[in-house]
Amino acid sequence: MKKLLFMSSLFISGLLSAQTPLLSENFNAVTTSGVPATGPLPSGWSSTSGFKVYANHGTYNTNACSSEMNAGHSQDTLTMPSFTGVTATTKISIQYRFVNAALYPSTGTTLGTGDKVVIDAFVGASPFLAVATLDNTTNPAPLTTWTTYTYTNALFAFAGSSPVYLRLDVARANGDWFLDIDNIIVGDDITGVSYNALNPPSLLVFPNPSHGDFSVWLKNYQANNEVEVTIYNFIGQKVKTVTANGAVNNKVNVSTLGLEKGMYIVEVKSGSEVAKTKIQID
Repeated sequence: MKKLLFMSSLFISGLLSAQTPLLSENFNAVTTSGVPATGPLPSGWSSTSGFKVYANHGTYNTNACSSEMNAGHSQDTLTMPSFTGVTATTKISIQYRFVNAALYPSTGTTLGTGDKVVIDAFVGASPFLAVATLDNTTNPAPLTTWTTYTYTNALFAFAGSSPVYLRLDVARANGDWFLDIDNIIVGDDITGVSYNALNPPSLLVFPNPSHGDFSVWLKNYQANNEVEVTIYNFIGQKVKTVTANGAVNNKVNVSTLGLEKGMYIVEVKSGSEVAKTKIQID
């Protein structure tokens, strides 16, 4: 029995050691079209005017959320989906760069006075409050390479179960440039999920830990494929199977009815795609 438990623990720990983030987006699941290839923002994201998903604007020529700032477009706002579960140690990580529009993507932009991106946070009933600024002081040199900005918002200590929103307010005073945003991660242990920035895992489950039903997100889901979700207990026994005709926005909801509290393995099959992760049910 001890050997069985030991092997089971290895089975669980070897599947996925990283924490599931509260918010994670690299924009690669968004379909782009046209020339230049652009697409709408993912569900839950919104922009006052110019932010779209652009092909080949992201890290390693992947998709990114971008907005071109010029004389005819001097203000823009990007609002992210809400999330809950923050703590005083929750961190936010955003990759960004400023690139000359006419010479894109080879030449960066030197920001002028008045060019800036203000990161705002809305926590509970508070108004949006500025928590960080990216401008010609924080970015004095032309920036074509990706820079990762990571910070902890002091407001998170008071959020509790209240929803949290993040927003980017962009102001342009000089030049014609793109702001590229990619690989946004929010979580208490983003070092454990930092690989998501360049290559997110094939499968995410959220919320995790789950206090009720949860959802699975399959990175490489192909339209119209059946999705089979199988749940195993900590000794590898199959305890539940859920079959869905398809996934909406790459996501399938799973009921925890009949499952006891504890650690489980979640296996998802769709077409040729097979992915596994773990979830804690409280």
